[in-house]
Amino acid sequence: MNQNRNKDNDLQRAIDEITQKGGSNNPKPAAAAPSSQPPVGMMPPSQAPAAAAPAMKLPTNPMPQPQMAAPTMGMSAGFGRAMSYGADISKVKEAALKELFPIMDRVEVEPEKRFLLYQEMLNTMRDKAVIAPAYEAARQIRDDKVRADSLLYLINSIDEMSL
Repeated sequence: MNQNRNKDNDLQRAIDEITQKGGSNNPKPAAAAPSSQPPVGMMPPSQAPAAAAPAMKLPTNPMPQPQMAAPTMGMSAGFGRAMSYGADISKVKEAALKELFPIMDRVEVEPEKRFLLYQEMLNTMRDKAVIAPAYEAARQIRDDKVRADSLLYLINSIDEMSL
């Protein structure tokens, strides 16, 4: 047994020497305190302490994220005026509808969808200029019930705007 302790001490000294020669940045590990128990390799497996698994250091950011600058300009609000992306979304919607209104005749959609677009314009812009084209779109709707609902919506909108 005494011979095993001498081997362990010799091994520890060799480790200490290697660590000291490895660089001055590495601190010298503390010498193992003498123990009344035999080294782990000499213990029967039933008495050996459980070996702790080495702790793995996980990277904090495994996949680098691309750094993108947030755009501040770029959405056109009409004829050269730029609008920031951070603007209130309802203002963006209103600007888009105002931009769409003069070119609605170029949009190829069914009459029901065309009327819904005009209805959205009326709700958002509250502009009387939208009523006449919305009426024309409502008149082209083939389904009688949908056409009737659309015409009633227009009548109610005209009444609200007149007040």
